[in-house]
Amino acid sequence: MSTTDGRPVVVGVDTSPSARQAAEWAATEAARRDVPLQVVHVVAESGGSAEVPGWLDDLLTAARKHGAGRVEARVERGKPAAVLLEHARSAGLVVVGGWGSDAFPGMLAGSVALTLVTHATCPVAVVRGPAPDATPRRDGPVVIGVDGSPDGDAALALGLDIAAAEGAGLVAVHTWSDVVPGPGGGAVRSHEDWGVLEEQGREMLARHVAAAQEAHPEVPVEQHSVADRPVRALLRQADAARLIVVGHRGQGGFTGMLLGSTSQVLVQYAPCPVLVVRSDGPPAA
Repeated sequence: MSTTDGRPVVVGVDTSPSARQAAEWAATEAARRDVPLQVVHVVAESGGSAEVPGWLDDLLTAARKHGAGRVEARVERGKPAAVLLEHARSAGLVVVGGWGSDAFPGMLAGSVALTLVTHATCPVAVVRGPAPDATPRRDGPVVIGVDGSPDGDAALALGLDIAAAEGAGLVAVHTWSDVVPGPGGGAVRSHEDWGVLEEQGREMLARHVAAAQEAHPEVPVEQHSVADRPVRALLRQADAARLIVVGHRGQGGFTGMLLGSTSQVLVQYAPCPVLVVRSDGPPAA
């Protein structure tokens, strides 16, 4: 998956601190990719002004300070999720803030972020710090969920790109279990010995990391293969992470859970930015 194919980074913004954090994060990523940054503010379909407000000009200035060279503001009418989904069709990445005003109690992300993660045709980053007014950390490792799927491999490749550009380390996390999807899509228990499953997990993780790391051998990588659920294992790493990167569809998801629910739960609860990656590549070995 190329991150330098010229497609813009698109960030959806409003007047919230969360949106400003998203815009600054998106500006840094646009600079890394050397692509334009489109800053999109959505207003009601009728009524109100569609002119660029002063606060949006200030946001463009902040984006330029974070490295974005080509920045464009767009004020568009419609519903935020629908407008950003349309932009996703031609974008290399869509970015939104992670503190949603319409989130359900106990959840952090609002409906726009969850809709984009589920339906956007390009990678989606949901940006947040540990609190609504806290800046996302720019230290710590990039944490990747590795499961051997095409989307998981795309997440690993993109995570290595970002870690290399930011001089960061990478933590590759793989989880395994003796409960696996059965032929009908339900859960069945594997008859393999736990020692065999553990070794298979370590070997799979090492194989996929080695293949991806050929592009960035300078990036230090920690590998963790653990008997656990993906969400728990990744959330344990989240407090120290600058970013979590996961694939949109993973291996091992049961029927009706093709998002693996992992990416949705991380977007809702992780105290750091989460990047959800899609790939159209062939199945991984």
